[in-house]
Amino acid sequence: MKTKAATILGLAFMGMTALSCGENKEISSDESLVEIKVDFEKEREKLKSELEKLESEVDQKIQELEKQKSEASAEAQDELEKMEKELKKEKSNLEKAIKDVEKASENTWDDIKSGVNKTAKDIENEWQKLKTNLEKNFEKKN
Repeated sequence: MKTKAATILGLAFMGMTALSCGENKEISSDESLVEIKVDFEKEREKLKSELEKLESEVDQKIQELEKQKSEASAEAQDELEKMEKELKKEKSNLEKAIKDVEKASENTWDDIKSGVNKTAKDIENEWQKLKTNLEKNFEKKN
C-alpha cells in the first residue's frame, strides 16, 4: 500500500513537473513573441523616421532648385526643371514608402523593408546625378 501511494505520489509529482515545464515553455514562447514584436516596432519606427528625414531633405532640394531656377539662364532653367521633376517623382516614391512602412505587419516586414531600402538607394543615386548636373550647370554659368 505504501508503495502504491509512493508511486502515485511520484507520478503526480512528475506530472506536475511536466505541466509546469510546459507552462514555462509557453511563457518563454510568449516572451519571445513580445520581444520580436517590440524589435519589429522599433525597426519600423526607425526606418519611418529615416524616411521622413530624407523626405524633408528632398523638400529642401526642391526649394533650392526653385530658387536657382529664378536666377538661371533659360537653358539652365530647362535643366533645373527636369531635375525638379525627377526629385518630385522621388518624393512621391518616398511618400509611398512611408505609407508602406506604416502599414507593414510582421508578416510583410521583410519584403517592405527591402523595397524601401531600394527606394532609398534610388534616391541617393538620383541625388548624385542631380549634384553632378548642378555642378555642370554652374560651371557653364560662371
